[in-house]
Amino acid sequence: MKKILIAVAAISLATPAFAAGTVGVEFGSNWYKVSYTDNVGDHLTGQGQNFLVFWGLENELQLGTYTESDVISDSNGNSYSFEVFAIQISKGIVKNVYAGINVGQMTNNWSNDSGLLVDVFGNVILLSGGGEKVSGTVKATVGGRFSTDASDYKWDGMLINLSVGLGF
Repeated sequence: MKKILIAVAAISLATPAFAAGTVGVEFGSNWYKVSYTDNVGDHLTGQGQNFLVFWGLENELQLGTYTESDVISDSNGNSYSFEVFAIQISKGIVKNVYAGINVGQMTNNWSNDSGLLVDVFGNVILLSGGGEKVSGTVKATVGGRFSTDASDYKWDGMLINLSVGLGF
């Protein structure tokens, strides 16, 4: 996690476009459904919280660090935790609609392993408002998750997220 934050901070200091952009945070709840696969052998669902620190650049481009802390449950009632740490890039495609990607690492205690994670998502700003120095949003996100850990367990699935954010 520290490495991701350091990398994003270094990029922000090195890029002059960051000086003109906005900085913001988002926090919310997410739901995650793992597709049924032979090597997992179970229908897994997850629920948890997420947090995003982002920098709004020119042309509705955003760069940020994304974290997620969830619990996966199987059909037998067993629970397993997992965490996601990623860099997020998103781009506005029409008013209040964004498409983006998370690239990072997912760590789980199902197999006590970690692996590369890629989320491809779209989100819609449901509500927004702003004052002189602060703006706020309520955002809904739907996406696909692609991840395989070092034990070759596939964690591909679908995610839904509802979040609130503040921009400064």
